[in-house]
Amino acid sequence: MDKPLEDALNLLLESERAGVAALEQLIKEVELEELRKFLSGSRDVERRNAEELEALIQSNGGTPSTRVGPFAGKVAALKTLRERLALLSRGQEWAARKTEVALALAPASGPIHDYLTAMANRHRAEVEWGRAEVLKLLGANG
Repeated sequence: MDKPLEDALNLLLESERAGVAALEQLIKEVELEELRKFLSGSRDVERRNAEELEALIQSNGGTPSTRVGPFAGKVAALKTLRERLALLSRGQEWAARKTEVALALAPASGPIHDYLTAMANRHRAEVEWGRAEVLKLLGANG
C-alpha cells in the first residue's frame, strides 16, 4: 500500500473512531428515546467502519493508526444539542468528501476500491437521512 493511500485511510479510521466517541457522549445526554436509538444506530455504523478500515489497512500491508481524531472534542465543546447534531451532520459530509479523496488514491478495482465506494455511498445517504430524522425528532419535541 502506498503512503498517500495509507494516510488517507488512517485519516478516515481516526475520524470514524472520533465519531464513535462523539456519539457515545451524545447518547448519554439525550433524553428522547427515538433520538437515542437513531444515534445508537449511527454509532454502530461508525464502529463497524472503524473496524473494517483497520482490517483493510492491515490486510493490504499498511499500519493502522491507533489515534482518535479531534472531532469528538469539537462536538463536546458545543453548548446545545442542536449545535452538536448539526456538527455531526457536517462531519458526515466531511467524511464523504475524505472518502472520495481516498477513493481517488485507491486502485481502480479490488477490495479497497469496493469498500471505499460503499463507504462513500453510506456517508452520502446518512447525511440526507440524518438531517431529516434529526429535524423531525427535534421539531416534534423541542
